Amino acid sequence: MGRVLNDNALLRDISRLQDVEKIYKAIGVAGLYGVAIGAVWFLCVAFRAGVLV
Repeated sequence: MGRVLNDNALLRDISRLQDVEKIYKAIGVAGLYGVAIGAVWFLCVAFRAGVLV
């Protein structure tokens, strides 16, 4: 009986770890989008300032 409870707890923990991995991926994607937007903004500002020409 104790083994079944432990196995269920282990399965429950695995699903929690998968949820955490999804959160990490979402944070990573959001961070990369932020970097990409910042890079485009920087290039636009630098171009308008005449630095890149």
